[in-house]
Amino acid sequence: MEKTFFIRRSASGDGVPAPVYDRFQRIEKLNLLVESGWAIKDFKCDADEEYFILEKADN
Repeated sequence: MEKTFFIRRSASGDGVPAPVYDRFQRIEKLNLLVESGWAIKDFKCDADEEYFILEKADN
């Protein structure tokens, strides 16, 4: 199973503003996900977004 976990995200392409994220709270949440069995598969960063691709074995 895969999950996309956003750290920073700008407005979406359809003109709807994206939610505002507190980066420190997001990192704390990411740490909790890793502790609960999710693994970081990849990190993506561009001008608009920063996010991790997380992976967890299907049970």
